[in-house]
Amino acid sequence: MTKKIVVVGTLDTKEMEIRFVKDLIESKGHAPVVIDCGLLKEPALIPAISRHEVAGAAGTTIEAILETGDKNHAIGTMTRGTVRVTQDLYAQGGLDGILSLGGVQGTVIGTTVMQALPFGIPKVMISAVANGQATFGPFVGIRDITILHSVADVLGLNAVTRRVLAQGAGAVVGMVEMDYRTKDISKPAVALTSAGVTTPCANLARELLESRGYEVIAFHCNGIGAQAMEELADNGKLVGIFDLSPHDITDFLFGGIMPATSNRLKASCRRGVPQVIAPGCADIILYGPVENIPAEILKRKHVIHNPIHTHVKANYEEMLELGRFISGRVSRSTGYATVLVPQQGFSQLNRAGGPMYDPDADRGFLEGLKEGFQQTPSSRATIKVLDMHINDPELAEAAVDELHGLIQKGIPS
Repeated sequence: MTKKIVVVGTLDTKEMEIRFVKDLIESKGHAPVVIDCGLLKEPALIPAISRHEVAGAAGTTIEAILETGDKNHAIGTMTRGTVRVTQDLYAQGGLDGILSLGGVQGTVIGTTVMQALPFGIPKVMISAVANGQATFGPFVGIRDITILHSVADVLGLNAVTRRVLAQGAGAVVGMVEMDYRTKDISKPAVALTSAGVTTPCANLARELLESRGYEVIAFHCNGIGAQAMEELADNGKLVGIFDLSPHDITDFLFGGIMPATSNRLKASCRRGVPQVIAPGCADIILYGPVENIPAEILKRKHVIHNPIHTHVKANYEEMLELGRFISGRVSRSTGYATVLVPQQGFSQLNRAGGPMYDPDADRGFLEGLKEGFQQTPSSRATIKVLDMHINDPELAEAAVDELHGLIQKGIPS
């Protein structure tokens, strides 16, 4: 079956390259839908959606954009217009996949458009700048975007760019031809946050939840995972959350490299999704390579996790603040929430005899929770202290039992 593959690019500077991928897509029996978000000239290649239509979708004209003389304004305006026309195509059934290519401007426009499309739509960005020291996160956000490094600049056709552009076209063609549709198996979905150092608990909890008839969607504690989880919660897609590894909150509060945002826990609490929260991996602040960490920080307990990540133990004051943060959010939840506090350690390395074991520091978490709940009392949020380690099988069993019970209670009226 012929698929409609949107190709987003600036025809004023990338016409040759866009024509190349357009022809490749057509050669595979699919229909390329070229959107021109360039500004400077009319192309020889006639797009499906012209630059004038893109500007019009943003509520302006090409002439008005150029009159400002402001490149940032121009890129932003054409990006908004491209997002709108692409969303319209999707709503009308005119988009099965999307491909974009370019340097900085093209990558900003292309990935912004892709982030505005739902999960599951094939998305391929051929980029000259998503590499090396460049900030990668903003290009991907919380969407399933595949980025292919162009190696050479996307500037003309040569031995390198032809191969990379062909690979990008092949990638999106292969994705749309897969045409996988998730079967509606009618299982209620539960989210689970996980980390490498809480994997034993996460794996067992997943198995136990699945045995109770739930579908489990696991999110890594890298900051982005929790944002995707909160979006699902806000869209009513989750019946419960086992927030086993809220490490991203610690990084958010204390400058770690995988932080949450200030919106962490807001959507799930506002929507009243039943939650069980534990401090798995929340006892560390994630830093980069050890050689880049200030000497003062390295006086703390720390472990070189890998060449680019160093775990630094959070101190009492930081764990206290973490407890306050979590209790401050869940105490205002419209649904039921339970915070589990395992007294024997919060991560694989944080157990008796381990390099990150520090019960005096961990004590701050419970004290912060209690302080927060005293300031904002709640009949729906509780604390349960367990004489267990975070990775003990008994904790996973207790967490699943607790979450199942909260789900059965439902959302308070």
